[in-house]
Amino acid sequence: MEHHLNAQQAIGAEEDRLLFAVDAQVTEKQQACWTVLIVDDEPEIHQITLLALRDFSFLQHKLKFISAYSAAEARHILQHNKEIALILLDVVMETDDAGLVLVRYIREQLQNQLVRIILRTGQPGQAPEHRIVLDYDINDYRAKTELTVQRLTTSVVSALRSYIAIRQLADLNEHLEQQIQTRTEQLQSSNQQLQHSLAELEAGEKAGKQLQFKMLPPAIFNYAEYQFSHVLYPSEFMSGDFVDYFCVDEHKVVFYIADVSGHGVASAFVTVYLKRFISAMLERYQRDSSASVLDPAAVLTQLNQELLKDKIGKYIALFYAVLDTQTAELTYANAGAFPWPLLLQQQEQQQQHYLELKSTPVGMFDFASYHNQHLVLQQNSSLVLCSDGILDLLPQQNTEQKLQHLLQQSYQHKDIADLLQALAIDPEQQLPDDLTILKLTRQQST
Repeated sequence: MEHHLNAQQAIGAEEDRLLFAVDAQVTEKQQACWTVLIVDDEPEIHQITLLALRDFSFLQHKLKFISAYSAAEARHILQHNKEIALILLDVVMETDDAGLVLVRYIREQLQNQLVRIILRTGQPGQAPEHRIVLDYDINDYRAKTELTVQRLTTSVVSALRSYIAIRQLADLNEHLEQQIQTRTEQLQSSNQQLQHSLAELEAGEKAGKQLQFKMLPPAIFNYAEYQFSHVLYPSEFMSGDFVDYFCVDEHKVVFYIADVSGHGVASAFVTVYLKRFISAMLERYQRDSSASVLDPAAVLTQLNQELLKDKIGKYIALFYAVLDTQTAELTYANAGAFPWPLLLQQQEQQQQHYLELKSTPVGMFDFASYHNQHLVLQQNSSLVLCSDGILDLLPQQNTEQKLQHLLQQSYQHKDIADLLQALAIDPEQQLPDDLTILKLTRQQST
């Protein structure tokens, strides 16, 4: 015990020495540094980390360190410190999964989606990397033995870049919400106009919803041996989800499903932007000036550039595909849409699987790249696309279990209404997020 206390005291002295110069400079300007929380029950790891990163600087900001020697201590710190940008987190502490439990606590109970988390473990076999990446919202997962100064620095830079991007998006959303709140307060300040203003606002929302739903395609669309169908249920008056399918020429059909970040009026406006963008590409194709509308990767790339250039302040998870009705070939590309599309082969049960397409939503990063994929849709087969709102409504404990349950039920129920009933989803109830399903079926040719 005495040795442990002495080690902690030594580490505290080392932290004081390393941070004294930084703290002296930022007393007046707390935002001039990145706050990093080190959570590890080994005092030596704290000391090594501090020494490795003592000269670190990113965007002219130094690092400010806070140390916690257990998951319980880290919980207390996180409850009272909202400025932590990065957590260097040990997996095995009080228990073999203390670090993983803390990740769940941060994301689900504290609802802190902003802080970036790098898991570090001295026992990689205790928590396999592929399972951790799939099941937990973390930025990186490293064995302590591989964290050299260079690799640690690289991991921290990557995490801080991600933190900045997400923080900017959060600030833009907060700014937009503040503008709406300010406008509402202005309306409420006039007692004589209050009722009239509220009536106008309600009428505007109804008009907006009518306009948005008029942009949607027919609920069922048959073309040759193919059938498209969809449902869209907003969580609020208007939806941040969107879906569309339309003929480009005699043998080509375009379809896509989109999920704008957030939901409600602000996100609904972006769906109008998206619809107009793709309509403009279709018009250029019909004038023989561009065939980009038939190139999913090109569509996503151009849309990403336009969203960033126009500073929309929203990003869009988007799956975009082109169906050749002569060859049954699908050409598709994904921009962060999740769950991934479900491919359901009715004749070969072993072919029921997700088209795993990890990628980045459009409007988020200027360096994002998108690539086309191809497949041939067999007869009596389907492709099912869902927005991520469906996962919030499934009772399974983790994402992997939810995806497996959705895959099984989608294969067993051909109709969207039957699928919703089998999943025990009542779209007439208040939804936590917008819910959209798009289904393409190739029927048996006669």
